[in-house]
Amino acid sequence: MASNVCTRLLQKRWRPYEVENIPRIEGIYVIGISRLSEEAKVIYVGRTNDVHRRLVEHQRQHLAIDEFIKEEFEDNDGEDLRVKWISEHNQAIKEKEYINCIAEKVGYWPEYNIKR
Repeated sequence: MASNVCTRLLQKRWRPYEVENIPRIEGIYVIGISRLSEEAKVIYVGRTNDVHRRLVEHQRQHLAIDEFIKEEFEDNDGEDLRVKWISEHNQAIKEKEYINCIAEKVGYWPEYNIKR
């Protein structure tokens, strides 16, 4: 189950980190960074009951990913940040399963997902 969700999520196109364009849905999201027009690299995977709210919170809280996002907005208005998300209501699957699945599919562990 997690594998199908990961595949669908990774196939979605990257979008700018513009929270006003992000829906209030329950789901899985990934944050990426793209410098110099290169394909975005996944740096964080999260699960939330409100993707819009959670991405706003990343700009205000104090986890390592939050501090990174704040710096990106201070440096260049978040121009290099990318996001993608997918609606997912399956409470049986834990966030760590999605992180592991995405890490396996992209071939590396997302830098700001600290716990393994």
